[in-house]
Amino acid sequence: MTLATLFEQNGCILADPDILQPAEPFLNAAGEAFRKSLFVTARNNGETLCLRPEFTIPVCLNHSEGAARYHYQGTVFRQSAAARDAKPQEFEQAGVEALGETDYAKADADMVRLALEAVRSLSDIKPVVHIGDPAFFNALVGPIGLPEIWRERLRRAFGDAALLDGMLERMVSAPQIEDAHFKSDDVESLSEEVRAMMSTHGVLGVGGRNPDEIAERYLKKRKEQVSVSANVKEICQRFLALECASEEVGDTMSAFGKENGIDFSQEIQAYEDRAKGLKDIDADITFAASFGRRLDYYTGFVFEISDGSPRDKGPLAGGGRYDGLTELLGGKAMPAVGFSLWLDRLDGGAS
Repeated sequence: MTLATLFEQNGCILADPDILQPAEPFLNAAGEAFRKSLFVTARNNGETLCLRPEFTIPVCLNHSEGAARYHYQGTVFRQSAAARDAKPQEFEQAGVEALGETDYAKADADMVRLALEAVRSLSDIKPVVHIGDPAFFNALVGPIGLPEIWRERLRRAFGDAALLDGMLERMVSAPQIEDAHFKSDDVESLSEEVRAMMSTHGVLGVGGRNPDEIAERYLKKRKEQVSVSANVKEICQRFLALECASEEVGDTMSAFGKENGIDFSQEIQAYEDRAKGLKDIDADITFAASFGRRLDYYTGFVFEISDGSPRDKGPLAGGGRYDGLTELLGGKAMPAVGFSLWLDRLDGGAS
């Protein structure tokens, strides 16, 4: 059975987006960090284009409304830091996107099940499934005493272990600003302080900035340099080290929450609703609290399928939930979840 047949039997419609795509949607939805991976060109009118780096965004752009499942197969083009000066990085991908399905738990489980069927149709390996959910991390960073500036930074870094670890180290060593000149905490009042000081000293501007701009920049720097206690860092690190079998997530998170004064009940309920659909899946499923994706549009549950090799070798399949991507792209907000298969890593190739 071909992948196309498998996907069509599961209610998927073929999507075939152009290889040459407008670059702006990828930058707006996936984040500036994604820019480094794009192969970019431009039209005569100045519009920036790129070779198709993935299928999810083009599929969402072409979807209008209602619920639908799409499947695709083709080449994606991405640069990598390790091969920036080497030959163009072309990869064969196939996958499914489920848009507008309001039964979140069922759609999530369906995507894991269908991805496993696809992997097994192309290979005789015994697949291992890794799952994660940033909802638990988001619930953690609110009540443990983190200033808003650090909550946002850590949320953005979630999914990149090295970056997140560096953030936690800087979080406890950030110097405190002690400035006898400026006491105000709002832009308007601080601007008046700056304006008065500049007038007293006969200064017209600093680096081309006016008093309002100086005040905004100063307050931003002051917020950035708020240090956090080592205990908060230690709680975050212990949380990120949590790993367990899929069926143990509720008990594991409940115990951690009680120990550290964090209410995970809402996130546990959502997870257990999803887990009901995963119980019948014939595969080893493990949960890691640190597992997430750094693409800006991922908003929830994520998963990867591998052959048990170290995760830095890359998954055979991976996906997750990206509710709101259609709205970010200028359309109507709707639930969305999907996955991609890396065909070059599977024995069967692009069948």
